[in-house]
Amino acid sequence: MRVSLATTLVTVLLVAGAAFAQEKAGKQESATAASAKPLTVSGKVSTDGKTLLTDIDSEWVVNNAEVLKGQEGHRVTVKCYVNTEKNRIQILSVKRADGEANYAVSHSDSAFRR
Repeated sequence: MRVSLATTLVTVLLVAGAAFAQEKAGKQESATAASAKPLTVSGKVSTDGKTLLTDIDSEWVVNNAEVLKGQEGHRVTVKCYVNTEKNRIQILSVKRADGEANYAVSHSDSAFRR
């Protein structure tokens, strides 16, 4: 009788411990939904300056929209933290992207040799 009671008690404790560990792991996964390292994203700032439409047609709400003040309607490259669960970004730095690409060439490059 004592052995079956002890076995039942140990089984209940093991199941409760496993359930607690799974619950704690689930909370940690949601906490890491925001990117741990800053990412570089390019896109166009909306006219109200509160969202960024990226080159792959995904729209991100900007947490700190005051950083984009004066960039409305322009193409920018931002370094930011991304929260994929809430579709939000926290901008660290902004750089306006020029319309034309700048190329550095030299007449000694292989493209100019004959």
